[in-house]
Amino acid sequence: MTLTQTLKLKERFLKFEDLRALDYCEKRWLEENRPVKRWEMFNFIEKMLQELKANGIGYPKVLLLRKKEIQRQAFAVEPREERDRPREQQIPNDHCQECEGRGFLVLPGGNGALCLTCLGRGRKS
Repeated sequence: MTLTQTLKLKERFLKFEDLRALDYCEKRWLEENRPVKRWEMFNFIEKMLQELKANGIGYPKVLLLRKKEIQRQAFAVEPREERDRPREQQIPNDHCQECEGRGFLVLPGGNGALCLTCLGRGRKS
């Protein structure tokens, strides 16, 4: 699991400079033994914002956003055990196995379709 996955950041929406800064943060995150608890992550992000600013790299605005979301409890970092479990084990038993609880199926070519097994509810009938 990487820092960008832990913070649920979509790299395709970031600028090149932001990716450089996140690469630096990723290395520092590994050096600090991957902090994932709420306040550990909050303090880590704050430290990264300060280091990036001091180094003249500039920080990705999404880091500041995540820091504020963690502070307001609008974003929660999943416990490490939950993140490291295989996807099949994360789906509760009452969820539709056909669509894995999403309510839709991904078709070849990238299109989607409503799951007819659960009628889009994501749960067993």
